[in-house]
Amino acid sequence: LLVTTSSSSQQRRTRNMDPSWPPSTSFLETLQTTFAVITLTTLGIIFILLLQRLTNSRNGGGPPSVQSLYLYPIKSCAEIDVPSARVTPRGFQFDRIFQVVVPAVDCCNQDGADAADNASNDATVASDGDNDHDDDDQRNQSTTTIWTYCTPRNPAYQKLFHVRPSLVYDSTFLKLTSSHVEKRKNVRTSDFVLLKLNDNYENKKNGGVAGKKHDPNATSKDDIVVIPCMTAGSNGEEEDGDEKEEPQLLRDCGDNAAGWLQRATNITNCRLVNIGETFERFVKINPHQGEELPSNNYSNICNFPVSLADEAPYLLTSQTSLEDLNRRLLLRGKSPVEMRRFRPNIVVSGRELRPWEEDTWKRIRIGNVEFHVWQRCGRCVMTAIDRDSLERNGCGGEPLATLSTFREREGGQRNFGMHLIPVMKGDDDGNGPGNSLPEVFVGDKIEVLEYDENRRAEWSMSFSQ
Repeated sequence: LLVTTSSSSQQRRTRNMDPSWPPSTSFLETLQTTFAVITLTTLGIIFILLLQRLTNSRNGGGPPSVQSLYLYPIKSCAEIDVPSARVTPRGFQFDRIFQVVVPAVDCCNQDGADAADNASNDATVASDGDNDHDDDDQRNQSTTTIWTYCTPRNPAYQKLFHVRPSLVYDSTFLKLTSSHVEKRKNVRTSDFVLLKLNDNYENKKNGGVAGKKHDPNATSKDDIVVIPCMTAGSNGEEEDGDEKEEPQLLRDCGDNAAGWLQRATNITNCRLVNIGETFERFVKINPHQGEELPSNNYSNICNFPVSLADEAPYLLTSQTSLEDLNRRLLLRGKSPVEMRRFRPNIVVSGRELRPWEEDTWKRIRIGNVEFHVWQRCGRCVMTAIDRDSLERNGCGGEPLATLSTFREREGGQRNFGMHLIPVMKGDDDGNGPGNSLPEVFVGDKIEVLEYDENRRAEWSMSFSQ
């Protein structure tokens, strides 16, 4: 408008002074071109500002903050996206407190086709059987057999990714559904299963454990079946030098849950188990990372507890780092990947957060909760499995192949994400009432309290530019 007004005033002055008015055609064309250039430039600036505002909004708009929070109540199964989560020493409340197990001998022999046939028959028996003698036989077998956890690294177990948990009835029950389970007519079974929870899932009364008759309120020790189970650190997958764990005594969740899972996953003879009040397990040091355990200045804890997670209570990843990885994948002619390939608990983002900068952190505060940023997370073949189609790219597939080009350290660790250990102050051991636990929220700001100078120097050499 200013340009137009100025041009009009100039034209009036020129017309009064120059009898040769109107001006030449070339002058008008030049004026129109100038006006068009100014208009397009202005529109371009507006577009860039709007795009920057949209990007800042997506990435937190400034300093790092929590973009997403995830729980994985059943190890190796699907995630729950939550707006907030309570912090316990061994992980978010309800995170990785269940796992699916099979007899150790079955783990070695499981085959996709046989598993599908056998699981169909076993599911019918588990869902319909009311025979006490059969229950007793199964109970005796459970307590004498060593069981091992199921992981989608084995193709026969990959349908675990499609078992979707959800917290229902004010987080007092866990509901399981799957696209592979449909309601069957004339069969006394369901297309979902409910598991009872409580405030911290470790109360001896109403412990969320199904007894012999799948009674969620069983309190008698005679009603609770515990079975010896190998966990992530005792499953025979360790390399030389790795510290092995002893089997854990975990609670069996009953025939109803087992039968449903067999139908949902086609895993023969699988059972669902969970941690109980006697459960005790500690973080697992990865000898190939070379990270020492942090010191805890607020308590005398020398061993940091962990749930059924592989190595540590929490995993933090960065949206900015994922975007950098995806940019590299596209440059190699590969498809980008989703964050859920990496199964984090906490995803951070922010305009001021640079790719892979989370490597440099040593101690952070999220909201009002402090965490040690402890050990880098080496990634495995599970990241190469598409969560929807279940197609897998293999050990040399993506995103592992691209990570190997710039994120592989000595020892063969291809890292994405950082393991966290909470700094629990006072006498809080996570066994108090649920509402006394500290809590983190989506949107909480990330405050870096201390940097790891060695990792910072390593990051600066590789990514600071």
